[in-house]
Amino acid sequence: MIGLYNFFQKRGQLFALLLGVISVAIVFISINSGMSSAGFDGSTDLNTVLKNGGGDGFNFLNAAVMIPIVLVVLCAVVWLAFSFFRIITNPKSSLAGIVALVVIAALFFLVYSSADVNYTGKLAAIHEKFGISDGVSKFISGGLVTTVALAVLTFVAMVVSEIINLFK
Repeated sequence: MIGLYNFFQKRGQLFALLLGVISVAIVFISINSGMSSAGFDGSTDLNTVLKNGGGDGFNFLNAAVMIPIVLVVLCAVVWLAFSFFRIITNPKSSLAGIVALVVIAALFFLVYSSADVNYTGKLAAIHEKFGISDGVSKFISGGLVTTVALAVLTFVAMVVSEIINLFK
């Protein structure tokens, strides 16, 4: 695992670039061969075909949708695996990140627990129209407040760091 970590640390960007180029090539080949086999050429307006009820054979676009989904899931899994590996192998240097994650989670659960679910007016109508339950509403409130708090904290940190750098 350490060898793989070192490999990706040195050659990760090259590997990601090559994987991206290969993915784009697969999508283009799939779309071009699918269009020609479906009887379309490069000048065909596919929007018009869809509006007129055609387009039953648009399966050649599946690669353009599935490859990015698979790559995002793959990246998330690899990112989590290497993050846990780094935490396990060097917990002392990971302590600040762990503390920050715990503080963010605590902020989220504090806002989630104290979120008001008794809405009136337009917000109540929206909740009723879309079938938003109390738990989902509290989850949305917690996520929004946490995101805004992190954005404000980021802005303050940028301003403070620029002021500090001004006097260096």
